[in-house]
Amino acid sequence: MNMNDDVIVAGADLVKRCGASDFEVGYLRDDVPSEQAGWYAHAQWRGARITVEERRSPGEAMMALAERLLDGATCRCGLLVTLSDDRPGCRWTLNGKRWEPGCDAEPVHVSGRRGDTAAQQAAVEQRRQQAQQPNNRAERRATKRRRK
Repeated sequence: MNMNDDVIVAGADLVKRCGASDFEVGYLRDDVPSEQAGWYAHAQWRGARITVEERRSPGEAMMALAERLLDGATCRCGLLVTLSDDRPGCRWTLNGKRWEPGCDAEPVHVSGRRGDTAAQQAAVEQRRQQAQQPNNRAERRATKRRRK
């Protein structure tokens, strides 16, 4: 069995950072070669679950789950996450045992219980609004004039 521990650790860390309340990696079929066992990975939030199935290894299942979580998500910098240099957005890459954003924005802190997607969305929206706020009086006045 080809097991990439870094991918599994990075995937588990990413699931945690996404605020999931639970996650699992396992296989669907017993008494078959490992690559035919139908490996799966899923992450659970309150009212939401993302699952990938029928992979050839636990590492492949975790990589597929990470791709589902990241591709098109909103980064902490406010841009959409991308996993390709050919698409616009904040480019995330797997770096050893951790998925890393292409930006240096501070992490978004969520007040609420783990798995609360509404609290996560509110925290991201608050970050987005703060990023749009002018920082000094001159910027605030210029913004106010433009809105008139």
